[in-house]
Amino acid sequence: MRQPLCGTFNPSIDAKGRMSFPSKLRDILGGEFYLCLSHDRRYIAAFSIEDFDEYTQKLYNLTGPGAEQIRREVLAGAEKQSPDAQGRIFISQKLREKAGITGDVTVVGNYNRAEIWASDRLEDTQNEVDEAARAALLATISL
Repeated sequence: MRQPLCGTFNPSIDAKGRMSFPSKLRDILGGEFYLCLSHDRRYIAAFSIEDFDEYTQKLYNLTGPGAEQIRREVLAGAEKQSPDAQGRIFISQKLREKAGITGDVTVVGNYNRAEIWASDRLEDTQNEVDEAARAALLATISL
């Protein structure tokens, strides 16, 4: 079993879209990985080659209205990344725009993917789950 992606990082991103990708996450994702817009269009997801393959298989198992459009939206903007010697990756302008990234970014490890968020957008999500719903969800697991 591989290590889960976890942690929160605040790398810099320049106007050209070059970003230093956190080494702790790079070490787990591997020398090459994929970026794509999240299916909820709120952040950019970074998947290892293996996890991206699994994700795309799940996308291709979707059926019903909108399934083809969802696949197209996610995969049309997908980018294979190979960090340079300084650990930087390039995020296209199109992908940054779709994820609302115009300034500071926050990278969050989320088990099988890293999430690249516009920092202000991530902050806005912090209060989306109220305390009662949070407690009910956590009550379903035991440690």
